[in-house]
Amino acid sequence: MQLFTGRVKSYDQQTGLGSIALDSGAEDVSVELCSSDRRLLSEGQKVEFRMIHRPTGIYACDIRLI
Repeated sequence: MQLFTGRVKSYDQQTGLGSIALDSGAEDVSVELCSSDRRLLSEGQKVEFRMIHRPTGIYACDIRLI
């Protein structure tokens, strides 16, 4: 699977939902607490991740801080 990089655009630590802006400028990717390996994220953090397609959209998975 291909790795992508980006920055956390938004993240709500209470709900575990947010989005990542891709470095490539493509459409934002959704993130949820379970896909961030239960790691709390903060806006502006640089991350590396893989993408998975779900019925509700494209989500980041295997998120790692870089």
